Amino acid sequence: MTARAARAADPIDGAEDRRSPSRVVLLTLWVVAVVAWLVISRQRGLGPIEAADSLRGLLADNWWGPVLYIAVYTLRPIILFPASVLTVLGGLAFGPVAGIAYTVVGSNLSTAATYLAARFLTGRRPLRPPFGQRALDRLVANPFETTLILRLVAAPFDAVAIAAGALHLRFWPFLAGSFLGTITGTIAFVAFGASIESLSDGSPELDPMLLTVSIGLTVAGLVVARLLRRRRPDLAAEPAGDTTEAEAAT
Repeated sequence: MTARAARAADPIDGAEDRRSPSRVVLLTLWVVAVVAWLVISRQRGLGPIEAADSLRGLLADNWWGPVLYIAVYTLRPIILFPASVLTVLGGLAFGPVAGIAYTVVGSNLSTAATYLAARFLTGRRPLRPPFGQRALDRLVANPFETTLILRLVAAPFDAVAIAAGALHLRFWPFLAGSFLGTITGTIAFVAFGASIESLSDGSPELDPMLLTVSIGLTVAGLVVARLLRRRRPDLAAEPAGDTTEAEAAT
């Protein structure tokens, strides 16, 4: 597939380019939101755990709690709120089964939103650092495998989505890799949240079974990540540009 055909098949690349002022406005609004959150949280003495714990009643006691939870999770990257805290809150507020379902939806919407925002800010031209070009070409050629490995080794959650958007990785392979790479950790964190009484309780009561499941899934994810990292050279295909040149030569 040629580069032009790949862009036409990608709904994001097929969109019209945004003008620079729009990107500046979006970036400015994001900076304002982050600063506002930092100021308010410091004035009120609210850390991420205290802020999430204060939402527990609203989430658990109202029929619209799941909708609020998914909305908060989706918008979480705007103020760089830790995804891990909200994931644990999902288990605490909704229990293991519903908590996993709602967190999977919110997590993937959050990932997609972060990716699209980063891609919007970079415009039509992807970000291309002046170093590591060969590794970068292989990363772009294998967005699914690369994202899967980064998620399994617990690379910074939002940083992965921002980098994927800025580098213009193909959207659907990236999202699929992110989903599969985070599902184990999601189950583990939600199971942990369902096993405690409060996020801010200094001596939480733990459910031994759910805690064992949480630890087991975390270990399993680390083992899979290690195996995939060993196989990474086999997964890396030739860069798209080299493949196109080879086809043209034949």
